[in-house]
Amino acid sequence: MLDYSDLRDIQRKEMESSAVVSLPDDFYQLISQLIEKKKGDAFSSQSLIAIKEYENLKKIVASIASKREEKIVLLAVGGSRDGIGLTTEEKELLKGLTSIIKNSRENVKNIWETKEESNDVSQRVKILKNVDKYRGLDNTIYGPFEQGEEQDLPKPEVEWLLKSGMAELL
Repeated sequence: MLDYSDLRDIQRKEMESSAVVSLPDDFYQLISQLIEKKKGDAFSSQSLIAIKEYENLKKIVASIASKREEKIVLLAVGGSRDGIGLTTEEKELLKGLTSIIKNSRENVKNIWETKEESNDVSQRVKILKNVDKYRGLDNTIYGPFEQGEEQDLPKPEVEWLLKSGMAELL
């Protein structure tokens, strides 16, 4: 069973390391047992020292859990799925966060890919003024275009020509 000294040591290691400190699967159950024991001792003895130790123990546990949560979030953002050194509960948290982040990234990717694809749609325009050869947003060379000429161009190029008053939509 864990004791106060063990928890202080785990807390120190968690704070000093960017990696998750390896803990047994049943760490939180062991903590629960220790807290219950200290709580019983503190209230039965009415000792100020025992009550203070019980309160400090709760703070240490909260500190360890909070730091581990931060690290688990970073693991999830980084795409880690191994969960080495995590407790059973933390592995579930990592799995859930990883899934949420993956879905969010796919949603965002779908939004900008759809936007990108809509930019690939070409539109037909009539050139109103002579346009010299130029490099477009997609790094492709366009032109030169003669006044009165009709062209199928990508949407971003059409928008630029329309704003510049050099073309009109057909």
